[in-house]
Amino acid sequence: MADAVVDFVKQKFEDALKGPVKDALLKEGQFLYGVNDNAEVVQRELGRIKSFLKDADSKSSSEERVRNWIKEVRSVAYSIEDAVDNFQADVDSINYKEPGFFNALKKLVKKPTLLWALHNFGNELEAIQTRIKEISKAKADFGVNNLDDGSSEKFRLPMERLILTNNDEMEVIGFESDKERIIGRLIHDENSRRSVVSIVGPGGIGKTTLARTVYNSVKDSFEIRIWLSVSQEFNLIYLLKKMHEQLQPVKQRDHHELPEENLIREIQASMKDKKYLVILDDVWTEDVWYQLKMVYPDDKNSSRVLITSRFVNVAKAADPKPYELPYLNEEHSVQLLLNKAFPFKDSNESYPKDLSELAKEFAKKCGGLPLQLVVLGSLLSRKSPDCQAWNRLMRSIDWVTDGKHCVDIMATSYKQLPPHLKSCFMSFSVFPEDYEINAQSLISYWSVEGFIPQEGRGTMYDKAQGYLDELAQRCMIQVTERNTTTGNIERCRVHTLLRILAVQEAREKNFITVFWTQEDNRKEAARHASFHLYTPEMQNNFTENKDVTEYAGPNVRSLMFFGKILSIRSRMKLLKVLVVYHTSVTFYDGKHAWLENLISLRHLEFRECTLENDTLPESINCLHYLEYWDLTDTKIVDLPKSIKCNEALKLVVNLVESSS
Repeated sequence: MADAVVDFVKQKFEDALKGPVKDALLKEGQFLYGVNDNAEVVQRELGRIKSFLKDADSKSSSEERVRNWIKEVRSVAYSIEDAVDNFQADVDSINYKEPGFFNALKKLVKKPTLLWALHNFGNELEAIQTRIKEISKAKADFGVNNLDDGSSEKFRLPMERLILTNNDEMEVIGFESDKERIIGRLIHDENSRRSVVSIVGPGGIGKTTLARTVYNSVKDSFEIRIWLSVSQEFNLIYLLKKMHEQLQPVKQRDHHELPEENLIREIQASMKDKKYLVILDDVWTEDVWYQLKMVYPDDKNSSRVLITSRFVNVAKAADPKPYELPYLNEEHSVQLLLNKAFPFKDSNESYPKDLSELAKEFAKKCGGLPLQLVVLGSLLSRKSPDCQAWNRLMRSIDWVTDGKHCVDIMATSYKQLPPHLKSCFMSFSVFPEDYEINAQSLISYWSVEGFIPQEGRGTMYDKAQGYLDELAQRCMIQVTERNTTTGNIERCRVHTLLRILAVQEAREKNFITVFWTQEDNRKEAARHASFHLYTPEMQNNFTENKDVTEYAGPNVRSLMFFGKILSIRSRMKLLKVLVVYHTSVTFYDGKHAWLENLISLRHLEFRECTLENDTLPESINCLHYLEYWDLTDTKIVDLPKSIKCNEALKLVVNLVESSS
């Protein structure tokens, strides 16, 4: 796992040397002997040190001195990223071409500035070169050797798109009778009063998958169907807005300014005298039902609410007889595991007998938990189909008995990812639990942050779709929507347990920091920061008059806000991504709009936000390098004149639909 950050930085460094940074070096490098040489040495040494990381990974969990060595490697890798990003920002600022004669004269004055930037870049590379050599020499003292003899498995992302033979959703194996019982309570029960059916079980047992299958089977029996993912970060207003969206045609939606009482009134009016089915998925507290039950009318027309929860007491708050989903028995466990281990097997073929016996051992270790079986089966599908390879995997997993083995299996799958997919997987930690992720936005984020290498065939979009397909094939993400024509993934989410793994890995590497409370702030400045501030309790943990850099640091590359945006007053030279969801946004602090401080911004999203004066400030033209923005579900119907001349802007999506 140690090589993910280093591989990411190494690729980013190489891409930078092929782009504008290379152009600057070619133009002015002759004035600064050694800059090119230092860059080449750093590139070469970084490649050498990366080759030792596989051995370091195998020892890092048990040896403190190896973990310290890895920390040093990661630190120098981040220093390289800082040097490259600072120089890239300087070059972008200097190279920006403003129209007009006087601006052309100003361009000539900037030449000494470029020379100064090159000088600083060369000094930083020289210092980094010294640090890398010291780290390389120290590897023997830390007990790190290059044991990569070429015998380990190599993973390659095929250029052709993956063809998935199985459904993206987890298979419903062993739950057929459970499905029929729940369907019976929903549509065959003679009770005409509004009633609740609940499914209870631990995380990963398949509650959501079963609920989705039931929903698809019975939805035609109801006039209104609503699906709400509740999760641990419960927010009533957010759920009311989501209900309102699903009840109202797109062009009639106008819920941003509606107070809670008006939202409830409109929802009730839309549902009155109609037979409805509401799914409340992943409910964590009894308070959810206590607050929502007053919203749903009871018109004695056999309307139903289906709840999934990990907690019996939560389910019983709404349903006196919750349906407790059992673990899979051995037969069904083995069947699910083998289906995932051999995804392309013809239905008439039989499984190898010796592997079927081993599958029983694996299934026994998983304890009948479907998510473990699916992830493990996906991992086995990438191994050689023989007893030796399967036995090696059996020995490599730490089969503890305290309930941690599920995360350990997932961690094993994470370790098997190629470095570029590790970075992409960690990036999912920025999103709240159970969040449905827009693939187009995610791909832009990956592209801007350098997660997708520039080399190789195909467009950035095609490569990123390949990455998403690969993660889905490995059961690391759940696909919730595909384009019916192209088959491209359009929306996806990450299971709670896998998200926990992503958050842990990203935080350990100081790659991404997720903030819920001030205690989440760390001594090391964040490189990518996400603030999850849905509830008043979370919001009150952060002081409004404090600048966001006091929490995330001045050199953060991406900022994401969910539920509330913090103050942005400082000039943030390296910030490339700003995403704001579900809140009100004020642009002006006095005469100037804070967007002017984000000179390197390339990706901008305001989703489901109420923007000041329902417009963007004209000073947004300061964002010379903006490439992507998304204004989904805001009231903006037109763009500022200044931004329409932005040649760098490649994609403008989702202005409010009433403007079309």
